Amino acid sequence: MIARGSRLVPALLVLSALSTAWAAPLVRVHRHEGVVHGVSADILERVLSDAARDGDVLVVYELDTPGGLVDAAERMVQLILNSKVPVAVFVAPRGAHAASAGFFLLLAGDVAAMAPFTRTGAAHPITAGGENKEGDIALKKAAEDLSALIRTTARARGRPPELAEKAVREAVSWSAEEALEARLIDLVVADREALVRELDGREIVRPDGSRLRLGLAGATLTEHGLDWVEQLKDVVLHPLVMALLLSLAALGIYIELTHPGLILPGAVGAVALLIFLYGSRVLPVNYLAAALVAAGIVFFILEIKVASYGMLGVAGTASIAIGLWLLFPGTVPGLRLPLSMLAPIVLFLAGALGLVAWIVSRAMRRRPTTGREGIVGAIGRATEALEPEGWIFVWGERWRARAARPVAAGQAVRVTGSEGLVLLVEPAPDGAAAPERGREAE
Repeated sequence: MIARGSRLVPALLVLSALSTAWAAPLVRVHRHEGVVHGVSADILERVLSDAARDGDVLVVYELDTPGGLVDAAERMVQLILNSKVPVAVFVAPRGAHAASAGFFLLLAGDVAAMAPFTRTGAAHPITAGGENKEGDIALKKAAEDLSALIRTTARARGRPPELAEKAVREAVSWSAEEALEARLIDLVVADREALVRELDGREIVRPDGSRLRLGLAGATLTEHGLDWVEQLKDVVLHPLVMALLLSLAALGIYIELTHPGLILPGAVGAVALLIFLYGSRVLPVNYLAAALVAAGIVFFILEIKVASYGMLGVAGTASIAIGLWLLFPGTVPGLRLPLSMLAPIVLFLAGALGLVAWIVSRAMRRRPTTGREGIVGAIGRATEALEPEGWIFVWGERWRARAARPVAAGQAVRVTGSEGLVLLVEPAPDGAAAPERGREAE
């Protein structure tokens, strides 16, 4: 038995080696939608790192973006150009686009592909919050720097650098078919499966000049999953979510200020504000616009204190609406909130703030039901004759009282005020009964 086992070991090793050699090649797919920002670069870095670790033969980076932040795009281009695993950047599905920062990522790929009816280009730089006028020295410097980056990226992949540069200097855009004809991209295919089939056996040139033939026959496509931290960051760094967080922070803090001691609204508002501040470190936030939202909250608080006949409430609503509209610079593609998204947020926030303001103002107008102020108007009964002072029974307690005119023992009295710990009373109307504590104010 020992001898037979020793002969089986080499056979098993050979079978293991053969099964490894015959294993289907792995293609890792990651899809990016929306604005390109710092977290997008962090996610791409892990995608490429995991692909290299797991021995993937290709990474398909599926893209649909209006653009984004320059520093994030530059870092992502660097990651793609230095990737150990070949990267195919694919603009999909039909109707998608890779504009601005997306154009840089598309040209950086070992393979650049687009689905039919997609578009790319329009990579002229703009400054967040700036006027972006012709002749602006900062804008000119940015354009020169990005022109150099797009030329070097295009040359590294064997694509026409002068034509690619037009996307930066002249904001030129191309359809998928036009980009293919201009040799800015390599393929126009319908979907990722068709892309992998077309790339099987294709020879690509890596940035270091080496040539690699892709063997993708029978390849297995696997979606790259985000961990919970990346998912949370990806959700938080959406302009709509950022606007909702700021609105929630404003609402929670407002409720806590008008209803001290509730704790929960203030805690929720503080957490939402902290998350918003984290997001503002990644996305370019207009802090003057955030101040307008805060000013709107102040207007609603003043509405409670001042009889403005609703004018302060209207001013608060307008301030919040303008603040949320200007929260992100419209010059950065994909950041400015559309009115269709903004209107429901403003209406909800204004409605909630108005409701809280109405409840608070109504409570402030209601007469007190506790303490010296609350006992005024209460009906009690004299336990002894008041000539003019004596003892009465009201709210289930014995009080020292002084009557404006004599009161007989057992007679009902009404509290009219107080002096120190002595209540001021007067005879109550005939038939008045002593109600329970707190009922007099209703």
